[in-house]
Amino acid sequence: MTSSPGSLPNILNSPSRMRSSRTNLFLILILILFEHAHGFHFVVTGGTGRVGQRVVEKLLLENPSDSVTVLTTNPNATSILAPNPKLTIKPYDSNSLIECQPCTLIHCSNDVDLLPEFTATFPKTKPRWFRRSSSSPSPSIVLLSSAGVTRPSWSKKKAQRLSGAADIPIVRLNPGDILNTKFKAEERLRKSGVTYSIVRPVGLKDTWPSGRPILSQSDTAVGRVNLEDLASVLIASASAPDAAYKTFEVQSLTGYPPPNDLTKPLRGLVKDGRRPRDEGYQLLQQLLPGEEQDATKLEMGRSYEEVDSGKVKAREAGAEPTEREKAMARSVEQRAPQ
Repeated sequence: MTSSPGSLPNILNSPSRMRSSRTNLFLILILILFEHAHGFHFVVTGGTGRVGQRVVEKLLLENPSDSVTVLTTNPNATSILAPNPKLTIKPYDSNSLIECQPCTLIHCSNDVDLLPEFTATFPKTKPRWFRRSSSSPSPSIVLLSSAGVTRPSWSKKKAQRLSGAADIPIVRLNPGDILNTKFKAEERLRKSGVTYSIVRPVGLKDTWPSGRPILSQSDTAVGRVNLEDLASVLIASASAPDAAYKTFEVQSLTGYPPPNDLTKPLRGLVKDGRRPRDEGYQLLQQLLPGEEQDATKLEMGRSYEEVDSGKVKAREAGAEPTEREKAMARSVEQRAPQ
């Protein structure tokens, strides 16, 4: 694919036009706003599989301005996927992906042999620069991997210390060397120079109830994930700069509603190559009741559910207590046993 001298890709790659990091961020913002105004083009591999099919359905249902292309080898794809004017089905190969550019790839297929050819079709960014920066473009590729991919290589001491994560069937058996294969695919993607996000789900179970996606980064997560919840996380990661250059596990916590969006959980993750900080705090913040997931918005005597419904007046973090809160606090003091 070629670009005209005045096109945005050439402007981004022209040293004479890039005088500072502020200029970089400004141009990236323009590109993001342009894409949002015209809708995104998503490409999904494995689109007829358990996860990929749900990703395709959600994209078409929840993002009507977006278009979706499924790359597949399944001859029955047209009968599996419901017809939609925004949906295109193409052969699973790198040439088909080239024809789809510009796009965002959600790679749900277990076949990772074509991944190097796929990454070659995307423009290369400057990962070192972006990893030092607080801002990044949205991922070009979201890779569906698996929790546990690092565990076969853990030392005996670490495996014993974290036996609840290491001594489980998928890690003990590692059928077809699948965990090592997926980890090698992750490494190839990280080294490709393409902006990426890597999602590692725990055990997939069709009948597991939907709940709140919980994100972590220690590769010690064990449990279940609802397929709809996983599809939501993959889609959210594909359009979130806060997901760029990050690898994380995901599981579903039943009995909790999902958050309004995944911006805060994704922002709390660290980019690859950096050591997770205060992960215990980040995990516990995801377990707050309600959908807003922000305890600072509470007022004394108000519930998380009232915050979600908008009954609680917007409050800035660090703001002084309201007169209503002060009055309620005084009433509590008066009721206290003497």
